[in-house]
Amino acid sequence: MARGGGGQNRAFARTANVKLSPIKAMELAASRVPDVVSLAQGIPSFDTPEPIKSFVQQKIAEGECATYSLTPGLPQLREYIAESLLREAMHYDPDQEIIVSSGSIEAIAATLLALTQPGDEIILPSPSYASYQEVVRIAGCTPRFAPLREEQNFAFNEEAFEACLSPRTRAILYCNPNNPTGTVFSEAETRALVALAERHNLFLIIDEAYKDFVYTPEAYFSPAQVAEVRQRIVRIFTFSKAYGMTGWRVGYLHSDARNVQEILKVHDALVTCAPVVSQYAALAALEYGHEHITTFRQAFKQRRDLTLTYLDQLSHVFDYQKPEGAYFVFPRVKDVVAHAHDSHALAYDILEKAKVAVVPGIAFGPSGEAHIRLNFGRESDDITTAFERLSEYFSPAAARRIQPAQRPASRPAASVPGHSSSLPAPGLARDLFSHRRLRGFAVRLLRALARLRLWRKNPQVIAIAGSHGKTIIKRIVTELLARRYRVQPNPRSYNTDIGLPLAILNIELASVRLRDLARGFAQAVWTTLLKTEAPDILVLEFGVRHRGDMQQLIRTVIPDIAILTTLTPSYSTDVEELHTLQDEMQILCRAAGASCRFVIDGDDPLLQDVIAALPRPPLLLRRSAWSAEESRLQLQSPERRYAVTREIIGENERFSVQAAVAVAERWTDLSPAEIQRFLSENTTLR
Repeated sequence: MARGGGGQNRAFARTANVKLSPIKAMELAASRVPDVVSLAQGIPSFDTPEPIKSFVQQKIAEGECATYSLTPGLPQLREYIAESLLREAMHYDPDQEIIVSSGSIEAIAATLLALTQPGDEIILPSPSYASYQEVVRIAGCTPRFAPLREEQNFAFNEEAFEACLSPRTRAILYCNPNNPTGTVFSEAETRALVALAERHNLFLIIDEAYKDFVYTPEAYFSPAQVAEVRQRIVRIFTFSKAYGMTGWRVGYLHSDARNVQEILKVHDALVTCAPVVSQYAALAALEYGHEHITTFRQAFKQRRDLTLTYLDQLSHVFDYQKPEGAYFVFPRVKDVVAHAHDSHALAYDILEKAKVAVVPGIAFGPSGEAHIRLNFGRESDDITTAFERLSEYFSPAAARRIQPAQRPASRPAASVPGHSSSLPAPGLARDLFSHRRLRGFAVRLLRALARLRLWRKNPQVIAIAGSHGKTIIKRIVTELLARRYRVQPNPRSYNTDIGLPLAILNIELASVRLRDLARGFAQAVWTTLLKTEAPDILVLEFGVRHRGDMQQLIRTVIPDIAILTTLTPSYSTDVEELHTLQDEMQILCRAAGASCRFVIDGDDPLLQDVIAALPRPPLLLRRSAWSAEESRLQLQSPERRYAVTREIIGENERFSVQAAVAVAERWTDLSPAEIQRFLSENTTLR
């Protein structure tokens, strides 16, 4: 009788719950699509700088690359690494506390295998890099997801980390700057995370692959700079991104000597040593690569600004938080878009129909759903081509050709090779809102609760309507007014008939399944009837694209202040659509009447008829209010002149700042000094 029956089934037990990275899966699918433009995989467009390649060629010619190095790496390279760390206020012994690795993922895998036991739990921020989940599972551990605060530019949420803790929690693994959001976690956030790790005896494993690409003036801060907790910090860096060396597969880690001694055993078992030719490339990068990092960073910042300008032109589709680092942006897809809550289906539909590769947000953790990741590390021409195609894909004309009802949320893009069709279809039974009566009942009930909350709490309501930049206006108005008032912005950019009541109630439905729907209604009742804390100001988006949309929105709330941004859309020359937008704005004007104060883009010709319909003159904002004096931007507001030194990208952000200042001056108690400070800072809501 044969022995060891079932061995074939057991052979794959360790990898049964491990998936190929969705990023790599998308690249595989994209490789089979002719004329595709990829904004998916996180590869910078730059080649390895010539001084690095020349140095390596010399070492190859000298025969220096043909044999193994010591397992921890070339002694000279480790000394160079130690010197570079010392310049960043981190003191590590090159002989006992540094290992040269085969890229960052090998370093993370070796660290987890050395410092954890099967069954341990590892906390990951959500969203965070897709491969972290899989390497945690390979180590026999379980990932636990701590959602980031999206409305505060994906900031750490200490309560969410605390909620993930259990007796089996062993470590926190995260990336700073964060992939996929581009968030740069502040020194205060980092120190809070270090304190949490101290309180609960956890390791803090940090991947700083993008530390050289930070676009804010604040100094970057690493937990490895906190010397007193070095025994629980493992810091990892790769040369891939900073030096255009993704193919060389070389990085390093450093930690306390006791940790490194254990990690070295696993590193030796996995790879023996990092490729010697790549180690010499890393040595050259540290010696000759500084000026190239500066060049790369400047180019990435320009491409970030270009990408955000294009996203602003698609503000009817996306909401986004401004990336502060790395070369990714992680926009949220608005509820009105087909497949908005099935990012996998949306990404493959875009690949099939627009020939643009993006990464589905669900790849980066549970709270990544309803997002996509875009890489702006590509060439500017690629970015422009990609957005031209995305504009066509999301155009109203395209939406009319293929209605959402005809595009099932989980239908695979059949013509795209490599696209998996294994995702379960939601089905009508699980989608309660697909039934008109149930959906109508839900809308009416939520609308009634929202009106009751408005009546009981009586906040000032600021509504933002138009075609361009509503989410940017929301963000900037909130940032300015929050200096004095309790401001509740429109969460998740809900702006549909059911989304607006959710925004007023400040709740989010994870899905429209029965369990989540019941939980959402319970939270709505509690918020309306029992919760005592209330905002002073509500900032809401009024998104309209079709006739009747505005009527649905004003059934829920009539605003106290309305900001009307540009109606003329960059993505359409559809005359019928433009007339629809005008008519919908006029419905708002008639409904709000003399009780609402209007702030309007006075340079948009499509808004002139809307302005004429108002019972009293609105506050008109003109582009001529901006000027430059001695290379410094100046804003002439309705009340005074301000010097503007905060970072402002594109016309939409200029209008947003202008509108926020106008509202603050005319209808709040904010002082000119507070407004000037706002215009002089580069801050994000944290």
